Amino acid sequence: MSQLPRESVPESERWDLGHIFPSVAEWGEERQALTAELPNIEALHGSLGQSADQLLAGLSLIDQFEERLDRLFAFAMMQRDEDTRDSGAIQRYEQVMNLAIEASRAASFVAPELLTFSDEQLLAFLDAQPELEPFRRTIEQTIRQRPHVRSEEVEQLLAESAEMAQAPDNVFTFFDNADIHFGSITGPDGESIEITKGRYQRLLEQPDRQVRAAAYVTLHAPYVAHRNTLGSLLTANAQRDKFYARARHYENTLEAALQPDNIPTEVYTNLIETVHHYLPLLHRYVDIRRKVLGIDDPHMYDLYLPLVETPERNVDYGEAKSTVLKALAPLGSEYVDALAGGFEGRWIDVRETAGKRSGGYCMGAYGVHPYILLNWSGSIHDTFTLAHEGGHAMHTYFSNLAQPHPTSQYTIFVAEVASTFNEQLLTAHLLAERDDPRERAVLVNDALETIRTTIFRQTMFAEFELIVHRIVETGEGLTPERLMEEYGKLVGKYHGPHFVVDEQARLEWSRVPHFYSSYYVYKYATGLVAAMALASKVLSGGEGVRDRYLDFLHAGSSKDSLDLLRDAGVDLTAEDPYKAAFATMEDYLDTLEAALG
Repeated sequence: MSQLPRESVPESERWDLGHIFPSVAEWGEERQALTAELPNIEALHGSLGQSADQLLAGLSLIDQFEERLDRLFAFAMMQRDEDTRDSGAIQRYEQVMNLAIEASRAASFVAPELLTFSDEQLLAFLDAQPELEPFRRTIEQTIRQRPHVRSEEVEQLLAESAEMAQAPDNVFTFFDNADIHFGSITGPDGESIEITKGRYQRLLEQPDRQVRAAAYVTLHAPYVAHRNTLGSLLTANAQRDKFYARARHYENTLEAALQPDNIPTEVYTNLIETVHHYLPLLHRYVDIRRKVLGIDDPHMYDLYLPLVETPERNVDYGEAKSTVLKALAPLGSEYVDALAGGFEGRWIDVRETAGKRSGGYCMGAYGVHPYILLNWSGSIHDTFTLAHEGGHAMHTYFSNLAQPHPTSQYTIFVAEVASTFNEQLLTAHLLAERDDPRERAVLVNDALETIRTTIFRQTMFAEFELIVHRIVETGEGLTPERLMEEYGKLVGKYHGPHFVVDEQARLEWSRVPHFYSSYYVYKYATGLVAAMALASKVLSGGEGVRDRYLDFLHAGSSKDSLDLLRDAGVDLTAEDPYKAAFATMEDYLDTLEAALG
């Protein structure tokens, strides 16, 4: 069973990038036009502080350039991801990346030039020119970054190094999506099944343990074979982070990653410590699986098999869209109608096709509707992915609708709230529809899987990232063997004493693309904690709760991330959201044990 050619997918299930640029030729014309405007940005050098009006003119010119560049980038990236083997699309992506680097270099003088003025002078400009208000956050954040902004010469050099610094991520992306081949296994009925990332998840849900084990070993085989290369790439990525942290006078790479968003490093480290405290809940869940499945030696490939046997059913994409819209009804007609319009308006690339990037994501560009990439296989998990990415899409849609471009792009820290919030509403909707205890047990098991994979697993990833960066920061050697050793320890610690940490489990780090976006994955965990708290409040129907949440979706980056969440009703610097999340998990475990006898 081979992957579909893209041309065989109905047009209605392929996104329409023509909404950004009608043709590749017009994309190329816009790239040339923006390239020609680079000197206009460079010509601003030395003029920003002449007056409030001149500052407005300069920041507006740069902002308009960035808005147009975002559309160029979105088109090129999504076209590349349709087929990562397409050399023309790859070239366009590289061209726009190069343009982005050139633009960053051209504008690298802005922060150093602004910081030649005192905080009082900069704030006086804001008071003198009301039209600077959309740039208030830009100016305030520049003031906050004063200790980490270098001279104009150094800033220009750092900007010019950015393209080179993307090498580890780019190499991994092409290896992981275009060059890698997994081979085939024998399925439960004796048929040959070609392993793809999309099919892998379905195979891990097969009752036949030999099939699960074969899929697991076969998927990991190329990573095992290339462990030295992949270890070198991950090490190079951490070395890049170390270089930039030192260049900008941060204490360490963690501070460098979190400080620009005004997130205290304690939010990261406290997450890890808190999850450590609640690891007995995860161990209890693994033991439930071990006992129900009758497995003395649980492996990673045993974690995804449903505990309650249900007839295997392929979820139709149309059915999934309807289910998601019904589940999100508590958010009101404005939200649901906008998302329904996206479902039918070719925002989504649905099917897994040859060469297509794996997984799912949402991509937004100001002035254009958001887009969603899926790799639909028909599992219930795909329905949750649709709800998840739909949450990102609506966050982008409402932020772009309500905010000027400078404050329209919300931070990644809050992004995962909007997506996992939708998953919570979907779970609640499905539970409300089902009376049969075993059907409810299936949903509770799925909810527990979300907590396991999003809070525990992503925190384990986050802890591994911190360990890797600290090893690099202290100058210790980081070999593939050391990476496997450190990762293996964490797998054992998180999953409990009965869990088997095999070679593939110790090497799992080698196939996690998010590790190339350093200190990213912890936001999945904090996002779910916040989403569970907010979804519970919205579903309880408290007065004004829904409006506060919708206000959050409209707010973009108009405030610091933690403040936006406080306004919505959750404080991630306090213990209460974490206690609530793990109390919910304990309730789910009680329900599951009762249902399974």
